[in-house]
Amino acid sequence: MAAAVDAEIAKYRSIQEEIVQKRSTLQQLIAQRNENEMVQHELQLLKDDSNVYKMVGPVLLKNEVEDAKMTVSKRLEFILGELNKVEGLLQEKEKKANETAKKVNELQALMQQTAVEAAKAVAAEHVKG
Repeated sequence: MAAAVDAEIAKYRSIQEEIVQKRSTLQQLIAQRNENEMVQHELQLLKDDSNVYKMVGPVLLKNEVEDAKMTVSKRLEFILGELNKVEGLLQEKEKKANETAKKVNELQALMQQTAVEAAKAVAAEHVKG
């Protein structure tokens, strides 16, 4: 029975590691979303004849305002999709972690109950003997 508890604990720890990774990814996506929303807001303030430059490697290339707006909009759309996907996976992993923790607690309680019963049996044999 101890092996089953150890296996469930290992499974729980693995799930917890996955949750930490998903939360890290979620934080990165939120930062990217915020940054792109800020860029989008700044682009909305520009006139259509304004100069916008896009960094490609070490070079700044002139870009049309409408192209820049469209690029940022598509990027935001992608980031929001990824955010929703990661949030869903995170909820799923947290649910699985809770179920595994519950199972570990049940197995540990069963082990304690078995140990108490075994101790009582030994004590009863000792009294008889």
